[in-house]
Amino acid sequence: MKDIQERAESYAAEKMNDLMAKAIAQAYADGFRDGYKERDSESVKFDSIEGEICVHDLGLPSGTLWSLHYLDNEEEETNYLPYIKATKLGLPSKDQVDELIENCRWQGEYSSTGLSFYGAICIGASGERISFDSCGYMEDDRRVGAPNYGGGNAYFWIHDEEAGDEKNAVRICGVTEGRPKIEIVKIFSGYKLPVLIVRNGINNILKASQRTRG
Repeated sequence: MKDIQERAESYAAEKMNDLMAKAIAQAYADGFRDGYKERDSESVKFDSIEGEICVHDLGLPSGTLWSLHYLDNEEEETNYLPYIKATKLGLPSKDQVDELIENCRWQGEYSSTGLSFYGAICIGASGERISFDSCGYMEDDRRVGAPNYGGGNAYFWIHDEEAGDEKNAVRICGVTEGRPKIEIVKIFSGYKLPVLIVRNGINNILKASQRTRG
């Protein structure tokens, strides 16, 4: 009899968890839809541990929202963060970077001689644009990959679920014929890189909600 009672309680707990998960997913989707309708100038503001972050709609198929420039510090300068802090803010995935490459127009910014690469601009179908400045990254107090006479590189962290001290980052070293020259590189997680923020768009939220209900 005790065994039957324990099974019944376990079954009831599983059903309750399933119902709660579905209810939470539906509430999240409904709330996101309402907020999406009320957003101003196609931007949504989020509070984070680094202060206010503003993300925008580039008109991507997934609806993913992106910050339009690197996260700034209180002095309004590029805020370089180690991976462990950056990942708490909502980093883009490799797939989301690939979506930018395939669905946006790209322009390179160079010195008058064409030798120094100052950064790239990504223009979405909505007209919004992301600036990828080639400001390198920080190894302790030493900046690496910053612009010089030979050109610089743009870096930013991306989401990485692999174990280890090195994490994935994007390196942009130029733009050729409207396509960015992008590499995924491993960088020690304690070094500090610029940070771009993403938030899942309404299309992703709806798909996740449908999977949960299914």
